[in-house]
Amino acid sequence: MTKEESLMFVQSMQPDRFFSATQQQQLTRLMVKWRKRCDQDESLPTNFQAELEALVEAELLAAAARTTSVLDDPTP
Repeated sequence: MTKEESLMFVQSMQPDRFFSATQQQQLTRLMVKWRKRCDQDESLPTNFQAELEALVEAELLAAAARTTSVLDDPTP
């Protein structure tokens, strides 16, 4: 790939080997709580905030792993 080329992946948001359905469901639940708290100018309790941040980081790492697996797989 040259500097002028770009590679873009759009995830279908389906569970996979990198980020499970359980993780997705918990991330969704925590995001709903976070949004509700933000709308009320409140923050999440520390334990929920830490779990939310861990899940966001896990999804980011999963996205990177998905990209790597696609790039490493020579089959279309």
